[in-house]
Amino acid sequence: MVVAVKWISQSGKRTKDNRDCAGVGIRKEGALCVVLDGSTSGPHSGELARQISRALVDWYLSVEGEIASEVITGRMREIHGALSKEHPRDSASYMIAHFRSPSEVVVLHAGDCLLGRYDEKGGIDWVSRPHTLANVAGNVSIPDIVAVPARQRLTRSFRAREFMAPDVMGLKFDGELVIATDGFWAELNAGDQTLFLDGSDVPMRTEGDDRSVLRLQLLESAENGDVQCLRETDNLYAKFLA
Repeated sequence: MVVAVKWISQSGKRTKDNRDCAGVGIRKEGALCVVLDGSTSGPHSGELARQISRALVDWYLSVEGEIASEVITGRMREIHGALSKEHPRDSASYMIAHFRSPSEVVVLHAGDCLLGRYDEKGGIDWVSRPHTLANVAGNVSIPDIVAVPARQRLTRSFRAREFMAPDVMGLKFDGELVIATDGFWAELNAGDQTLFLDGSDVPMRTEGDDRSVLRLQLLESAENGDVQCLRETDNLYAKFLA
């Protein structure tokens, strides 16, 4: 299995640091990718997100045997236990994509990072929903969620007060997937999303949030997979196991 990974991230105006980050671990039989969005309200939520990313990727490349979704959830619980006292006021949204085979990806998420299928002609079809007060009552469309201020109130995330287990979903991996933070899916229209995915500059509004997206594409086995960062950034943690 060969996966091409492209990370595109831009700092917003709400905090001094870019609190979005990504982690990628690739080994012979699979890959694990995570996107995190540190809260703007916690003083060190960006550092919390980066610590989670490193801890998860390092663990993935060191563990042996079958890695089921329950095992990943257990690891997130361990990371929570190790970091919650260090970050009592911080929190982060996250989405983990575990590529178990050329056709199967298991996704675990808590917060407002979203997963979508991307087609250059048709745009993005969002296949997950965020954990927010805007859609707590049922299945609400992404445009309707974007229009409600309550979308910024999360019902689930990685937070010190308690460990909240992620939702788990499985899907077939074909074509291209994207994992995005809310600065991308909620603050950019469809046209600007396409420009951003291509690496083009999209003006940041005065109160704009950090915006980031991880592009994941399944390649033919004869092609070479790689990890690319389309903007100069230090918020991508990538490791490979030969």
